[in-house]
Amino acid sequence: MTLPTPGAVLTSLVNTITSVPAPATSPNTAPSNPLSGLPPAIRPLLATLHVLYPTLLLPALDLLDRSLVTRVLPERAVQGETAENEAAAFYLVRSAAATSKRNAYAATLSAPYIVHLDAWNCSCANFAYEAFPIRVDGDEDILEAGTDVDGPAEEEAIEWRFGGMSSDGQDGGAAVSCCKHLLASLLAERWKVLGSHAVERRVSRMEMAGMVAEM
Repeated sequence: MTLPTPGAVLTSLVNTITSVPAPATSPNTAPSNPLSGLPPAIRPLLATLHVLYPTLLLPALDLLDRSLVTRVLPERAVQGETAENEAAAFYLVRSAAATSKRNAYAATLSAPYIVHLDAWNCSCANFAYEAFPIRVDGDEDILEAGTDVDGPAEEEAIEWRFGGMSSDGQDGGAAVSCCKHLLASLLAERWKVLGSHAVERRVSRMEMAGMVAEM
């Protein structure tokens, strides 16, 4: 019996969690914690995700609760045009520590981290340490320039998986590198329950290029 890879387990787990619809709310009721109205069956799944990423899930939810996650989208070609399940170009996520009242001045100077879900990358230092740990021995396999890597054909539809285009978690041992900014952006992108907690910002292509260049 072949066990699933860490990436496959996380993909299945997140797909199951994000398939849960948002709880019904009355327009006369004040907005509350969106997780409080979820069915009991979802709680073990969130607990499992917390076990897999014990230091990331709660901080990621806190970022969404504080509205520190911004979904950056390209401007629509036609004013008023709508698109179902439009994917963000990237996310901008501020650090929760930078918004504390005792450090309000630093919050105005701190730059947000840029998150690319497809490339599975965050500009924060924690993700760099996770994705590129220090190697004790020098016998790690490194792809040389010009090496062919098997991948899906261009015409094939690529299914979403946890980790995006990263190779992490695709074998039996390696885990999928992650950080709280990536996890918060992922939950906002794929789960409508939390998607409304991300601030949406539409910019032109030139503005988008400038935002990326400033990171």
